[in-house]
Amino acid sequence: MEPKKFYSPLQIALGSLWGGPLAAVYFLRKNYLALGKTESAQKTVVIGSLLILALIALLAYLPENFPSMIIPFVYCAAAAKVAMSTQLEKADIAKADEFEFASNWGVFGLGIVSLVLFFIFAVVIMLIMDFMGLITLA
Repeated sequence: MEPKKFYSPLQIALGSLWGGPLAAVYFLRKNYLALGKTESAQKTVVIGSLLILALIALLAYLPENFPSMIIPFVYCAAAAKVAMSTQLEKADIAKADEFEFASNWGVFGLGIVSLVLFFIFAVVIMLIMDFMGLITLA
């Protein structure tokens, strides 16, 4: 049986920092599926989607002088913490015959795709919020 690709907590953290919150949800979900934890994978998608929607709504109300790097570091750290506490750590992945590390280039590429998708999604949500009169885009 061929080993399943698995993302280390560091790959998840860096992929999330680079690729945004969609990347965090994707990497955590893939690991849960590799572990056979389909219920956790589904919860990750639901909770992650709700948090992403809340984040996008929050972005519209942040003051202009808000330090912009705080938010990516928060969801990056949260994703790494979830990976370390509910999935496998790097040493465990290395020891396990059924898993192998996912490619760092794959993490980078998926990060680019998820970042573009997040920006498109955020713009659409903000346009909807503007149309509904919740915010004013100027």
